[in-house]
Amino acid sequence: MDDLKENLIPNLHFAENDEEELIEEIGLTKRPTIPSLRQRKSQLDMLEQMEQTGEQEKLNELRQRRATGKSVRLSTSTPKTAVATGRSKEEPFGESLMVMEFDENAPTEAIQWIVDKMRGRRVDGGMELMVRKEPLNRDSQTIIFHISATHMKLLEIADDMGFMKRTKTGIIRNFNVACLDEFFYDAGMSLEDILTPADRQIIIKHALESIRAADDEHLIPGTKIILYHGQSIIQAAQSAELITSLYSLHDKRRLKELRHRWTKPTAPQPIDEIRDYFGESVGMYFSFLGFYTCALVVPTVFGFLQLGLSEETETVPFFCVFYVVWMKVFLELWKRKSSSHAYRWGTITMTNLDEPRVGYYGKLARDPITGKWTPHYPKWKTYVQMYCVTAPIIGLCIAIAGFVTIFQFYVEAYLAEQFGPDAYILYLPSVVNAIYIALSTLAYDRLATLLTDRENHRTQSQYERHRVNKLIVLEFVNNFLCLFYIAFVLQDMKMLKTQLMMQLIVLQFLQNVYENLYPYLKKKVGLKIVRLFVTSKYDKLKEAHDAYDEMGLQSLEEDDPRVLQTRKETILEEYNTYDDYLELYIQFGYVVLFSSVAPLTAFWAILNNVIEIRLDAYKLCSFFKRPFARRTKNIGAWQLAFETLAVISILTNCGILYLSPQMRELGAGLSREAYTLNFLIIEHILLGMTWFIYKAIPDTPHWVRVALAKAEHDSRQALKREE
Repeated sequence: MDDLKENLIPNLHFAENDEEELIEEIGLTKRPTIPSLRQRKSQLDMLEQMEQTGEQEKLNELRQRRATGKSVRLSTSTPKTAVATGRSKEEPFGESLMVMEFDENAPTEAIQWIVDKMRGRRVDGGMELMVRKEPLNRDSQTIIFHISATHMKLLEIADDMGFMKRTKTGIIRNFNVACLDEFFYDAGMSLEDILTPADRQIIIKHALESIRAADDEHLIPGTKIILYHGQSIIQAAQSAELITSLYSLHDKRRLKELRHRWTKPTAPQPIDEIRDYFGESVGMYFSFLGFYTCALVVPTVFGFLQLGLSEETETVPFFCVFYVVWMKVFLELWKRKSSSHAYRWGTITMTNLDEPRVGYYGKLARDPITGKWTPHYPKWKTYVQMYCVTAPIIGLCIAIAGFVTIFQFYVEAYLAEQFGPDAYILYLPSVVNAIYIALSTLAYDRLATLLTDRENHRTQSQYERHRVNKLIVLEFVNNFLCLFYIAFVLQDMKMLKTQLMMQLIVLQFLQNVYENLYPYLKKKVGLKIVRLFVTSKYDKLKEAHDAYDEMGLQSLEEDDPRVLQTRKETILEEYNTYDDYLELYIQFGYVVLFSSVAPLTAFWAILNNVIEIRLDAYKLCSFFKRPFARRTKNIGAWQLAFETLAVISILTNCGILYLSPQMRELGAGLSREAYTLNFLIIEHILLGMTWFIYKAIPDTPHWVRVALAKAEHDSRQALKREE
């Protein structure tokens, strides 16, 4: 009991002195409430002694005391059966929150040590999780474990992680186990309703990554995997491929309900339900996709209006200005919407103290802040890799894209001479170029990942930012260089319109075919291929499984549906939002950079997106592994990518306006220098207009600012009462 208190009750000296200095230095937000030590002790007693089978009974006690107006003081009676770890002897194994697969050649000693760490007491460096091994069958290829935790253990870790949850007063504030009854804002809520499925997945992953090497643990037993003090043992095992796979199983009941609502063609997207199941990152992406698609209605209407008014370029000046205003208003309104999501989802005040990411390597040295042994990699080596290796390779890719672009026009000129200017075969080079762009997009994704891995960035946020930046540069050149050449070198607006529409339609068609066909084939054919061509490791794994029986590790039942579900889902494709954001980024570029001369661009974009929303919903619920939920308060580095495109579009639209025939007629009486100067002034006026829109539209809605201020006020009042 004393060990558990030591592990969970904050040190008073740190809370009063060191924490305040740390908060001032790094800008962290203080916890809204600090429970009294007496209240904390009472709750800790409950956490340690409560059996899972008695959780609902304790919850009813909470509700009765709350209904009668009595102060909440939970019972601390000793349970009938308990073991040294504080868990009951007949502890039921609930939902499989995580599935862990070990390499077939993983030493039994190493696996036993890691399993003991997961099951062990927190005071001994474990996380008190529940682990069950999967029974062997003749198709077994790896050693598989299912990991779970009690509801109260999950809530305890959520408290440590600083989750923000809705209270019965309607505000969003930091979750606190000691004030558990305040987070039952609905009379029909049960204990498991406080956390969403995505929350539980985030918590169990955090718990696994929080199992760290002690000062005297320098190797994973039975292996040569070196550990430094404070290193995440699970991450080290993953990097060394001792753990070959770590994923969550789908909740079939919830997934079926979500798919039924999400795939309806006429129904709005259930964004909150998507977030509850897949996490904030996926929820934010689909909200952005839906918001962007709705925003495309405006340029689509104006595009048809432009097409009806004239087939020439008389309306180009108006639509150049329109697109500049539209895209900036759209991006600023999205910031407000994402802030609303972040507040309701409890991530708006989220801060990150990034630790070394998985895969970061370097010489072990003491961290100057924490004093722990961590890998250190000289920053100059990262810069050498970036500027002496990455930059030349990206430059080479740009040169290849430029060569392909120029070669396309030589081929078109040759075909025009051979077959005439109106022959259909003239479309062939444009189609081939669009196919080349689609294929090179896949190659650039892998190239950006490889180059960023070699740069060895320390934190995950740095890694993601640099990877996105490479993708942006490569895809911008790959997709838009041809259009820039037509617009500003050849100055052929008719050809620009044809090439733009060809690339947009062909590229989107190929992407949709690949994105949906490949996961479908992998699910339908993959399991059959595994059974035909992969030999069973049953005999090799049998001895290890017998050893796990000796250490008292229980197994799932042979007929447990999770066993078959694991075999089916382990071969599924993994989903991430990178590719989908990249696809939207390219499409957004087609819409805003040159669509003033191709009025139907927005229409084709909105048609693609309406179809893609439902296709993505179906494939994510049917053909992909359950992605790891990630907490986020916005779309991250992609927001800057879209804003960069918006600034570039001002230059391109002003350039198109500069080259338009009617503007040249209006400026016929001006010298070339004066004519150019006028457009520089127009360009700066448009830039000033975007700055004005940026200032005029606040990033955070008024009601969110009021709610945050109210929560801060309540926090100050709570602190006063505690003092």
